[in-house]
Amino acid sequence: MPGRSLTRRTTVGAALVAPLLVAACDIDPPSRDNGSADAAPPPPEDSELVTAVVAALVRARSVVEAATLSVPDLTPLLEPVATAHAAHLEVLEGAVADADVPTPPPPRIPADRAGALTAVRRSEQRLLREVRRGCVAAASGDLARVLASMAASTAQHGAALGDLPAGREGS
Repeated sequence: MPGRSLTRRTTVGAALVAPLLVAACDIDPPSRDNGSADAAPPPPEDSELVTAVVAALVRARSVVEAATLSVPDLTPLLEPVATAHAAHLEVLEGAVADADVPTPPPPRIPADRAGALTAVRRSEQRLLREVRRGCVAAASGDLARVLASMAASTAQHGAALGDLPAGREGS
């Protein structure tokens, strides 16, 4: 079969991530419109953790938005990252009071393409660290699985942004 051969690193990485992605596909957030009493809030020990992850997502989203405003031709490249952040926030939004969702100050993003992408990469790495920390610390198995799925998504986007050649990102 023509194409690139699989490296040991790629094979092991895929083997480790595949069960997380398969498990995450079966997780549906509780329905908000059925009003049933059996939809339990996250355990109290997970409340601060969810708030920290939401804060990290809001910060990361603001960096992506600022980067696309600073360098508009990055919009197509960063759109999947922004879409993922919005989806992740939607999953967690019911578990955090609106008052607990921070409004980060506008990030300073360089006006050049390489600088803006560097800022986004760093932001995504910071987000990934926070989501991984939450995944490990979660008392709820469902929350841990959701955060593992978010970590996989964030890692994939970070890897895609990291694979871009220096100075010619996406051109």
